Amino acid sequence: MNKLTAKNSLNSLLKMFALTFSLFYVLSSMAAQNIDVSEAYVRATIPGTKISSAYMTIANHSANDVKLVAVKGAISDRIEIHEHTMADGMMKMRQVESLLIKSHDTTVLQPSGYHLMIFNLEKPLVPEQTVKLTLIFDNKNEVELELPVQSIKKQKKKAHEHHH
Repeated sequence: MNKLTAKNSLNSLLKMFALTFSLFYVLSSMAAQNIDVSEAYVRATIPGTKISSAYMTIANHSANDVKLVAVKGAISDRIEIHEHTMADGMMKMRQVESLLIKSHDTTVLQPSGYHLMIFNLEKPLVPEQTVKLTLIFDNKNEVELELPVQSIKKQKKKAHEHHH
């Protein structure tokens, strides 16, 4: 094989790699676009605590089930997926490894249900500020969010108004 043929073969290989990578990126972006997050917020911290929680509705518009497997954010080195359950007449909270969002369905993260627990906060979270979180799914897709911080009082008022 002469130098010119080898150079052309290398260029062809690089072009194929670039095309394959571009296609993978587009497909990954399309898959990430199949996830919609709405009604998202983070609770303001109670004075003297270093924990909070986040709530949202996650809609999966894709043909495949996906699992939320992790959450990351600059506000904390420890953000976990949790679930409240009733056992023996007592409300219990436990960490879960993942949260299934079925194909063409929605999953609601809400008080007394699934939610995100945010630990080790460096600074208190106060209303009117926003928090950036990244949801990480089992298909390696990530959804970046900017969530408003809301007071517990505002959420209780909303819930009370909703029931009337």
